[in-house]
Amino acid sequence: MRTILREDESGVSEVIGTILILAMTVVLFSVIIVWVSAIPTPAAQARTDIQSVMNPIYNGVGVEIGVNITLTHQGGEALQPVPTIIYVTSQRGTNTPQTDIVILHKFNGFLVTPSGLLDGTDSVWDIGERWAYKSFSLRSSDQITVIIVDNLKSVILWTGPMNAPAGTRPPVFIDKWTDGILATEEIDPVQATQGFYIFSKLMDPDNDLNVNSVYVTITAWYGSGTSCAAPQQMNDNGVSPDRIAGDKIFSFGGNACTKPPYPALSWAGSIILLNATDLKGHQTTTRLVLDVIAPLTGGGGNGGTIPSQLWQYIGYVQIRTGEVWVSNLTAPYNSPSTYQPYRVTRAQLNGNGGALFHYKMVNHGNTTIFIDGWSEAFFQNTQSASGAVAFIVAPCSTAIAANAGGVAPYPGTALNINDFQYAHTGLPAGCSVTSPIAVFDINTFNQDTGGTPYVMLAYAKTPFSTGSANVWGSATFFMSILVSGMAGPANYTYPQLTGTGPNPNSCGGLGPAYNPFSHLNDPIVACRTSWYAQVIPFIGMVVY
Repeated sequence: MRTILREDESGVSEVIGTILILAMTVVLFSVIIVWVSAIPTPAAQARTDIQSVMNPIYNGVGVEIGVNITLTHQGGEALQPVPTIIYVTSQRGTNTPQTDIVILHKFNGFLVTPSGLLDGTDSVWDIGERWAYKSFSLRSSDQITVIIVDNLKSVILWTGPMNAPAGTRPPVFIDKWTDGILATEEIDPVQATQGFYIFSKLMDPDNDLNVNSVYVTITAWYGSGTSCAAPQQMNDNGVSPDRIAGDKIFSFGGNACTKPPYPALSWAGSIILLNATDLKGHQTTTRLVLDVIAPLTGGGGNGGTIPSQLWQYIGYVQIRTGEVWVSNLTAPYNSPSTYQPYRVTRAQLNGNGGALFHYKMVNHGNTTIFIDGWSEAFFQNTQSASGAVAFIVAPCSTAIAANAGGVAPYPGTALNINDFQYAHTGLPAGCSVTSPIAVFDINTFNQDTGGTPYVMLAYAKTPFSTGSANVWGSATFFMSILVSGMAGPANYTYPQLTGTGPNPNSCGGLGPAYNPFSHLNDPIVACRTSWYAQVIPFIGMVVY
């Protein structure tokens, strides 16, 4: 029997093909595994469920004095003390938002703003435990938001606005203002002796305002012994001076407390207090500053002049808009390069050596005023409690720059209160030219016109010096002028006191060396002098 052998390679090809397919599959999946393993593992997301409560804090008479915020951990991971940061952001009205940053810790009631965990034995915030934040600078009417952040993971765990429960919120004063003229829609300035009105706009988040509980207190009446010193009810009944009944704008005025001849000019800067109460006894208080200006007209058909008796009532020395200007210290004090201090730039005030203020004032009284080195201009920042002061300096030379000897320190020292040598020509010593006298003189023939105007220069930061000028930033300022010094005897002009005019009361000690300090206790009563101080609330200055 014969055996026949044949070559058949078909089985080998199938095996090789299978091996190749398997190899390709392994390589492909290896690449995918390497690629996937290179993708970073997402961080575990913390889940936190917080319940928030904010309650107003009231004092014994129902006035809100702060808020108490309580957050309860209701679900999610425990929060650790190191990475957990709590931000409490608040905003009152249109003011700049403020943020308090609190690290997680056990409750500490001795902090300025008490805060921390109320429950548990450690600083870990576990489920069921409470965190508290007590602030006496916040109010339930503020916009308050609490944000809990995991600083390690850079994630916000929880955020929420704080709202007091209904029924616990007090009334809110949205706005308050004074008006000098009721007949106009505009808000008019309050003029001395011309009467004024007070308004406040209120809202109550709980709609339970007691409309009979809105009161105003004019503190300028304190100590008067009259009923005007007591709180006065404001009304929203549509009866004048109130315009529309029920519009939540409460009004007061047109009575013996606010009608002419009030307010006095001396009331400028006094405080007006307002308070309102809801039906549950929650009370809100606020305040505003009364601004009073000199009358714009004397009335009585006198062509707009201010009667002599009225000048004496509001203060002798006066300044009007347009009679103040500013130059720079690198120029002579009488430089023609000046600008008005109503809306100025920082560069104008700070450049060229700094600002030198010029105040042209007139004495409408019947006594000559001698000023001393404490006379000044004060600039009150309307956005803060800060301010700037500029004391007077002596004009010395119109030929050279003010900061190169053109002005000199007011002569004398703070320890020598009887030094009124600036009241005489030729002083202070060291000036290159005769110095003008520092006296507000009178006009015995026409008190309405007043005496010869005197320009007071101010820039020094301290009295009796010519220190560096103020550095001004962007702000809005109220400018007031303090006239400090002594007043001479009635109806004596400065020339009369220096011996160049009549002496109707036979006063002694008159002449070129006249010093008002020497006549405080003059044996002739009509020749006596007195200390004098007057604040002139003047203008607003915007620096940008």
